[in-house]
Amino acid sequence: MDISAISIDELKGITTKQVSALNKIGIFTVMDLLLHLPYSYLDRTKFTAIDELPVDSYASVRAKIISRTTGRNNMLIITLSDDTGVLRVTLFNCPIFINRELKTGNILICHGKVSIFNNSLQMTNPELNLKDSELPKHYTPIYRLTKGIKMQSMRNLVQKALNELDNIDVCEELIPPELNHTGLTFKEALQLVHAPKIGSSLSELSLFNSPQQQRIICEELISQYITVLKLKESNRFLNGIPLKPVDNLIKKFLSTLQFSPTNAQIRVFNEISRDLAEAQPMNRLVQGDVGCGKTLVAVMASLQAVGNGIQAAIMAPTEILAEQHFVNIQNFLKPLGLETAILTGSQKKAEKNKQLELIKSGKASVIVGTHAIFQEQVNFHSLGLIIIDEQHRFGVEQRMKLRSKCSIENKVPHMLAMTATPIPRTLAQTIYADMHVSVIDELPKGRKPITTIMIPETRRDEIIERIGVNCADKKQAYWVCSLVNESEVLESQDAINACEYLTKKLPNLKIGLVHGQMKSADKDSIMRDFKKGNIDVLVATSVIEVGVDVPNAFLIVIENAERYGLAQLHQLRGRVGRGQLDSFCCLMYSDKINSIGMERLSTLKNSNDGFVIAQKDLEIRGPGDLLGTRQTGEISYRVADAIRDYQSMDKCTEIATEIYHKHKDLTQKLTKRWFPNSEIVSVM
Repeated sequence: MDISAISIDELKGITTKQVSALNKIGIFTVMDLLLHLPYSYLDRTKFTAIDELPVDSYASVRAKIISRTTGRNNMLIITLSDDTGVLRVTLFNCPIFINRELKTGNILICHGKVSIFNNSLQMTNPELNLKDSELPKHYTPIYRLTKGIKMQSMRNLVQKALNELDNIDVCEELIPPELNHTGLTFKEALQLVHAPKIGSSLSELSLFNSPQQQRIICEELISQYITVLKLKESNRFLNGIPLKPVDNLIKKFLSTLQFSPTNAQIRVFNEISRDLAEAQPMNRLVQGDVGCGKTLVAVMASLQAVGNGIQAAIMAPTEILAEQHFVNIQNFLKPLGLETAILTGSQKKAEKNKQLELIKSGKASVIVGTHAIFQEQVNFHSLGLIIIDEQHRFGVEQRMKLRSKCSIENKVPHMLAMTATPIPRTLAQTIYADMHVSVIDELPKGRKPITTIMIPETRRDEIIERIGVNCADKKQAYWVCSLVNESEVLESQDAINACEYLTKKLPNLKIGLVHGQMKSADKDSIMRDFKKGNIDVLVATSVIEVGVDVPNAFLIVIENAERYGLAQLHQLRGRVGRGQLDSFCCLMYSDKINSIGMERLSTLKNSNDGFVIAQKDLEIRGPGDLLGTRQTGEISYRVADAIRDYQSMDKCTEIATEIYHKHKDLTQKLTKRWFPNSEIVSVM
């Protein structure tokens, strides 16, 4: 039995409450717990004399309690001395059983952050060792916690999980020695990552670049790529629906347009058209910068399906985006006498039934919607092409499930995915290795460039004054914040306070607020009001990154812009410049910005090319994820990170390819270890 199959409730001494708490953060097995890697480490392998304690740093102290004072709400203040000085230790909500042990004259060991209080050294709520004990023989791990699990409890549970590795059957070595460049087995890597030896590089560990971390990361990347290779191979044996080119219908469609497609749009459509004509189902990704015209390419692909008597379905990540696509596609197809249907989760029953009938009867040639279009009650007449907008919002397994919706017996629908998130080619080859990739690298003529400016937050009121003047002239603006609520940890403007401040400063304007903690229906309602012009200034978090076209929006202000990744800033900037207005993106930065932050913002200021920006994002490798989330789109990593570990990907894909072709017995074991409950494993 592999560790991925051992439930955490089998750990000796674990409580039901702890199991429940761990389940809430996705920890169900011993493997899950062991892959909950420390994000930092403390050096508790030596004691520091009180007179040498470093302020604003962590340290370990062994000293005698020389006095104690109790306060309200179980507060306890004790004074320690080690003959070199005194240290004040403040304990809030001190449990009664600990309070009883902290007697004057006792020796106490404290691990905590040192600060200054009334010109004296202090630790607040440090970790305590009530018994005089030996120092650890390794660095102490720091884990991300959840409600119901304290740090020491997490360490104890991880140690119990490590004890399971002593069973020789649960952690078989799955990377052949000749392909293992770290020299560590998986078991050794797990042991060392949770308890690094004294002398290990804390700098390497903080960057996830130590041999033990890299051994684990590489096994995940190898396993991930093996599943991609298998998917790629299995796709060759699927039966698709050959859709021959429909040149006359395409020409008729293009003649109805008030503009000419770009050369890039035509080139990408021709690549799609050739795929659609094959008996093997298409599996293609279209990458294109904001405003490059991916929707037009999607419509042309849909026409090739419709011209062969086949339905096309277009899925968007949000209702408001689905509605926008529906309106645009309906306008495209009406002159051709073709009907479009729409399905969303919030539709009333009567309207939904009407749309379901259009889909089932085949009267609707193209169906637009959210996930709702693939619910069980939806019966297609002849579905043969599925188009997914904003690919990184959906996963491999979701795409596999969509295959089953093909209404033609024993056939698999063609799959076309689209994303406005530019991904450097080397990274795309790994992330989307089971897909062919097309790039629309040209913007339509006449699209106005967006002017990007950088200003310090001290000039906030100047920007607000300009917004007041322009919005009085019926223009609209976005104001983006990185947080929803005020934070005691992060010095960053939050959306709720920003909304209140703008409402006070601009009393004659209608200020709206939208953020990720709102219900989807409420978010969509606010966005609709903004699109209709009922809201002058929309205060938002990055939920508007993938948003609707608001041609009247002339400005987007991004507070604390240095806190975002470059690719995400580029996506946010794309919310303006959707019409004929001169448009601006204001990158507002705080006085805490560092040189890397300034370099990122300067890159955005000087370039409108999403692919150049994405490549720079990788090179700088600063805060922020290339795809706007921690996980890299369709590949959901457990330990690896696409930005941090992209330089390891080429080597890992080589190893995965060799294992896949020369060690078939290991491929199944690797995928079962890393994806025990995944549908992907079922095709292995």
